[in-house]
Amino acid sequence: MSAGAERWIDPERRHRTIVKVCGLTRLQDAHAARRAGADWLGFVVHGDSPRLVRPEVASNILTTLPGAVGVAVMVGVGPDEALALARRADAKRVQLHRVDPATWPADFPLPAVFAVPVTAEGLLAAPLPPAPHLVLLDADDPLRAGGTGRRVPWDAAREVAAARPTLLAGGLDGTCVEEALEAVRPAGVDASSRLESSPGIKDHAAVAAFVAAVRRWDARQPARS
Repeated sequence: MSAGAERWIDPERRHRTIVKVCGLTRLQDAHAARRAGADWLGFVVHGDSPRLVRPEVASNILTTLPGAVGVAVMVGVGPDEALALARRADAKRVQLHRVDPATWPADFPLPAVFAVPVTAEGLLAAPLPPAPHLVLLDADDPLRAGGTGRRVPWDAAREVAAARPTLLAGGLDGTCVEEALEAVRPAGVDASSRLESSPGIKDHAAVAAFVAAVRRWDARQPARS
């Protein structure tokens, strides 16, 4: 991982897989994710989603979790709006869907994760952002930006993850994430819909199983200096 990319990843997370639980809407679900050991908590604060919450809701939840890394997830926004939404949410990072990374300012003050959809044939449906921004690979869907529950072709994802820090999303849960990690070896994994009992409502047992599976895989890996 390049030094430029490393500055966008929490130093204490560089040597283990980042776990992001996304689509949070309720205080008790965010607390369950933190208890399970999730590193990043994702809140959809802009876009057409059943998991959409007002930024202030995310802020209220995050203030009860000192040290939590909140990620403000948004669709089709410009830099000014993205920063304003993230500030209102008290988020430390932004995750951008359907945003052209070429238009994003290099001096944007918050770390950004750019979502890149991947087709069923393994083709990238959007350009990769420039370094040091993180890449989020998720299943391509013309109607929904994330939360589809469908897998990304892992062979295509591995090619991207081998070249730069990448978060893998798409159909992940505790039953398959170890296999995904072995196949792709991303910097992190992101799950939402497969951890739910209904849209926006997390199944706490599924969240715990997801995080535990990631940590089992981490524990089997050689120590990294």
